[in-house]
Amino acid sequence: MRKSSSLAAMVLVFSIALVAQVGLSGRWEGETNTGAALVLDLTVKGATLTGTLTRNGQSSPLSDGTVSEKTFAFKAKLGDQTEALSGELAGDEIKLWLDRQGPERAIVLKRVTRK
Repeated sequence: MRKSSSLAAMVLVFSIALVAQVGLSGRWEGETNTGAALVLDLTVKGATLTGTLTRNGQSSPLSDGTVSEKTFAFKAKLGDQTEALSGELAGDEIKLWLDRQGPERAIVLKRVTRK
């Protein structure tokens, strides 16, 4: 019994990690509330999130990126300031917000599909 419970727990953890990897990895585009173009290029490996954030043509590598089920967090340099950001995956959209502003100020980015 104990062995099957451990196996079930491992399968669940692996499935959650796989969904996050497949679902969140890729290119996402949208606009900030002030009209700035925003692009996220994301890669997920396990619980680690890496990639770049580009705002109005200015790119910044992500740091301290983490993924947990359908939520994620990272830091990126915006202008001359490092900001903490968080988000939530919902199908082919993600909601993204600055931690200092909170989720009520979230913007929506859409997945860019390759043709």
